[in-house]
Formats: sequence, C-alpha cells, structure tokens
Amino acid sequence: MKKILTILTFLCIFVLLTANLYAQKTIRIGVPSYGDHTEASFKKMAADYEKANPNVKVKIENASWASWRQKIATDFIAGASPDVIYFTMAWLPGYVAEDLIQPLDAYLTPALRSQFPSPLIGRVNFNGGIWALPSVTSARVMYVNLDLFKKAGAKIPETWDELKEAARKITQKTDAYGFGLQGKEVEMEKYFFYVLWNFGGDLLNKDIGATKSALNSPAAIKAAMFYESMIKEGLTQPNVTAYNREDLQELFKQGKLAMVITHKLLADEIRTQNHDVNYAMVDLPGVRKGSKGKTLGVIDVVSLTKNSKVKKEAFDFLVHTLKPEYQADWIAKAGLLPVTIEAGKEAVFQDEAFQALIRAVPNAKFSPLTEIYSKLADILIRELQNLYSGKKNAESAMNSASRAINRELKRANRK
Repeated sequence: MKKILTILTFLCIFVLLTANLYAQKTIRIGVPSYGDHTEASFKKMAADYEKANPNVKVKIENASWASWRQKIATDFIAGASPDVIYFTMAWLPGYVAEDLIQPLDAYLTPALRSQFPSPLIGRVNFNGGIWALPSVTSARVMYVNLDLFKKAGAKIPETWDELKEAARKITQKTDAYGFGLQGKEVEMEKYFFYVLWNFGGDLLNKDIGATKSALNSPAAIKAAMFYESMIKEGLTQPNVTAYNREDLQELFKQGKLAMVITHKLLADEIRTQNHDVNYAMVDLPGVRKGSKGKTLGVIDVVSLTKNSKVKKEAFDFLVHTLKPEYQADWIAKAGLLPVTIEAGKEAVFQDEAFQALIRAVPNAKFSPLTEIYSKLADILIRELQNLYSGKKNAESAMNSASRAINRELKRANRK
C-alpha cells in the first residue's frame, strides 16, 4: 500500500511539474550588439526576471548592427519576429506604416511616463501616439587636442568662424590637420548637419511629414560653402571622401588631427588603448559667440511587435530593463546615455566624458522622422561627395540634392 501511495505521489508531482512547464510562457527579446557586453548584460536581466517570474522564460536574440535591419525584416516576413525589438529611431515610421509594431499608449502609466525626460518621451510621440520607448540616447561633442592648440597659439572655438581660424593656425604651425571632415559611410550626411543646422538650414521643410527639401535654401548653401572652403584652403585632412568616422578617430588618437566631432567611444578608446593625447570634449561652435551650437542627438528605441502573443509579459520585461542598475551596466558600457531620470544619477554616469555628453543633450537636434530617410540620406551623401571631391560647387550640389529629394518625397506621397 505504501509503495502504491509513493508511486501516486510521484505521479502527482510529475503531473504538476509538467503542467507548470507547459504553462510557462516564452518572450523573445531582439537586441542588436552595442559591444561585446550586450548579450551578457541582457542575459543577466533575463535571469533576474525569470527568478522573479518563474512562469516566464526569456530568450535573448542578439546580432550585429550591420545585419540587424535585415534580420528584423526577415523575421517579419516569416511571421517569426521577437516579441520585443530594439532599433534605431529612424526605422520607426516604416514599422508604423507597415503595421508591424504595437502602440504603447495603453501600457504607459503616468508613473512610467514620468520616468523619462520630456524631450525623450516627446520624441517617440509619432502620428499622435507612443509607438516605442527610448532605450538609449546620446549626443555628439567636439574633441580638441589641447597640445596642438597650444603649439599653434589657437583658442578653443566658440563660433564656426573661430573654428576655421583655429584650423588655419594649426595647419600652418604644426604637422597636424586642423579639422576632421567625414566623407563616407555611417553618419556621413550627419556630419554635414552640424554646419547645416548651425547656419540655420535643414534637410527638409518639416521635421515630420515633410513635403519639400530645404537644401536649396540660402542657409543650406552657405553651410555647404563653409565646408567647401575648408577643403579648398587645406584646413581639413586631404582626400576627404576617403575617410569614415573611425578613420578620423584614428588620426585624432595619433595626434595628427586637432578637431573631430564624434561620440564617447573615442574617449574610451584613448583611455583603454593608452594613447598619449591631451584633449578636451567641448560643445560644438555656434554661429555667434555666447551661443552653444546645435549638435546631433541620437535615440534608439524599443517596442513590442504587433504579432506578439505575450504582449503583457513582454512589456513587463521591457519595464524591468529600465532599472537604473541595468542601464548603468549595458548602456554605460556602450558609451551611451541612460533614458530615465533616476538612471542618470548612477555613479558611472558622473565621469567627465559622460558629463560632456549630458551637457550637450539640451542642444541636440535629431534627424528628420520619415520612413524614407535612408533614401534621402543616400541622395545627400552622393552630392556631398561630389562637393567634397571638387566635382561640384556648393550651390550646384545642394540644388541637385534638393531636386532629387523632392522627387523622392513626391513618389512617397503618391503611395
């Protein structure tokens, strides 16, 4: 009899365990790599969440940024997308237009919304709704080689005219190049935005729902002429179109470049690779003295996919990842900035390099939010390369870019 009871008890336990196993829900989290640490950081978050929620299994799917957009597209086509996806803000309009992601307004409590600085939560408000939450943010700053400035008798520029004069002195009195100008690959068009925005121009006539290009405006042409004159006068590195962002950073680390605009990872590389560079991270110049220049702001976002069957659990995990200690891990290691007010108080974000970025954020401007941004950027890149290589002058390049962009906008509006 005792043996029978033992067997029955075992069977009951087995049935309960089996039932619990089948009741367990799995949520898939798709996140691109922000560095070697990303997957491990997210797996730690997942393990902590699973411990507190034993009925949920979290699966982390990680891949490089280079292949990320294609991976997401393939998953959507196959009907097998993750429940949560991290991506760059520029892709949001396309995902909304194709009805691929879930609006989040119903999930957002006032308490959760208040965790985000208003400029960030305002930025993800698209077409009258919240379709994603900020996941990381950052801004670009200008690095200056203090030793080269001292040797040339130049001062840290507050205006673009002063930048040009500093580049001239450094070029004449040292063996270094004055100003690094990016001429190809990732963010090349955004390197032009620095002068475009500060000279009062813009890519489009509206930030959202644009109908026309603004590149043929006097302000945009004046901005293009500024870079054109820098190149012609030998104040940048030679052969501008041969240099991407990483190439410029290498020149700066080697002491061969006095000024470059980029992100925090350059500071990290100088430190970890033991480069002997005496530098400062400063705000971009303005048009007038005493006015801070506009810089590039960057926001990546996270959203729920429309076809997710576990939206409640997926959003709950998304909120879980916003804990300050998690942001102080994976976001800080990526050299980026946290997205909640409380996370910004973490000790890791108090160092000098992070603080330089934080000071720049209020002056940040973002790329236009349009589902055809990549096409517009390609047009601008092509014409900027014509300008930088001397094939076209500033007015011709901007007018050509403007006409091509207007054709793309008309084509998009007819769909």
